[in-house]
Amino acid sequence: MPPLFTSFDDAWRWFSDGGEIEPVAERRERFTAGRAQFLAFQVPLGELPVADEIEALQDELAEVDGLEMMPREALHVSVRGVGFQVIAKTRPDDVTPDEAARVGARAAAVISAVAPIDVTLGPVNVFPDALILEVHDGGRLGELRARLDALERGDAFGLDRAQYLPHVTVAAFRDASCSAELRRRLPPLRHRVLAPTRIRRVELARWWFTGDDPAATPERETLRSYLLRG
Repeated sequence: MPPLFTSFDDAWRWFSDGGEIEPVAERRERFTAGRAQFLAFQVPLGELPVADEIEALQDELAEVDGLEMMPREALHVSVRGVGFQVIAKTRPDDVTPDEAARVGARAAAVISAVAPIDVTLGPVNVFPDALILEVHDGGRLGELRARLDALERGDAFGLDRAQYLPHVTVAAFRDASCSAELRRRLPPLRHRVLAPTRIRRVELARWWFTGDDPAATPERETLRSYLLRG
């Protein structure tokens, strides 16, 4: 299993010291276990000005072979995984349609009670399965995640509170061939922090892990949208 981290510094140290990245197709096969519909609470970023800066970073790295860039409309910060929607539950992270609907409805009161959250994106970093931008928010997203956890069972991503490091996936890895080039090109970018961003909306999204290309970004569907207070 790829390592999990409790700090962004640990992640960067792991990668700098030669940590082995994981191709996205292998990661998804293990994560989905043949299931197609994954539900998650997340912060959509594609319509915010900061998405322009993320795309500019992607453009700077576009010539690095082996990267699968996250399209603008799919840019987001994950808050809490709900689980895979299925008809009959066979795994701990399965949810039925009725359970998913109940969690989505109960989340409205939780999210509407939370004030807008100011975040800073950056610097760039690397997790075993993705090139990311760190998200620094003073712990506010972690607090929201804990409130959502209280509605039902724990996070479907399998992370405990210490392992939740909010981030934006910039690109996934088609294969491990990009490791050496990223170790050369990322350090000069580590000083860059994007413009401050205020989060005012959270969504419950469904990701469809279907299609012929196992490395391509799955389709995203917004099931519910929630406004933060104020």
